[in-house]
Amino acid sequence: MNTIFALILILILVCYFIYLLVKNREKPGIKFMLLGISIILVGGIMTVDTNSYLEGLENLIVFVGFIISVIGFGKNN
Repeated sequence: MNTIFALILILILVCYFIYLLVKNREKPGIKFMLLGISIILVGGIMTVDTNSYLEGLENLIVFVGFIISVIGFGKNN
């Protein structure tokens, strides 16, 4: 039950971040890079935590943060 809830929550967050990326085209790339780095840090902390039972979804969070950082790197200021 907890795994299904965590999976649904992560899917909602990923969809929300994709919506933010599409909606906010006028924001500078540095903000997206900082957002991606923050997501990477949260996913890394969840990966290292021994009480986390998300069955590998922590790595997905880190990967999404990396993709957002790369998108922010490619944007023009």
